[in-house]
Amino acid sequence: MVNVRLATLDDVDELVQMRWEFSEDEHRNGIVSFEEFHMTCSEFLIKAIKGGDWYIWIAEVEKNIVSHMYLQLIHKVPRPGKSPAPYFGYVTNVYTRSDFRSQGIGTQIHIAMEQWSKENSVGFLIVWPSSESVPFYSRNGFFQCEEAMEKHC
Repeated sequence: MVNVRLATLDDVDELVQMRWEFSEDEHRNGIVSFEEFHMTCSEFLIKAIKGGDWYIWIAEVEKNIVSHMYLQLIHKVPRPGKSPAPYFGYVTNVYTRSDFRSQGIGTQIHIAMEQWSKENSVGFLIVWPSSESVPFYSRNGFFQCEEAMEKHC
């Protein structure tokens, strides 16, 4: 049975391990050790969980985290005469351990995130998917738009 819930501080170590797994190609060259990464990533996660602008949904099977999806709230600047939702959400760091893929777990997490977003005045969700993940996001109601532009700094 899959349990979907928001992450807590008790989940930090396992979330760090999963981020390490998710980024395997990037750390394989040995530029940073797991210990160094653990310190940096733990600090980020603790601030994120406590801060109120980041929300991390996890899926557990037998009390082990098997999948996660992060949401950062982006505050919108108010406009005169408009009362839109005060936030939009940036979806990132979506990962499911390989033994648990293609079982609908990511969709379960997305449904929980979307419901929470509706209840908390999030106007819309955005994601920058990899080409491999476009079908997942399409199945879950995301669509391609051409409004955003990007500039690398």
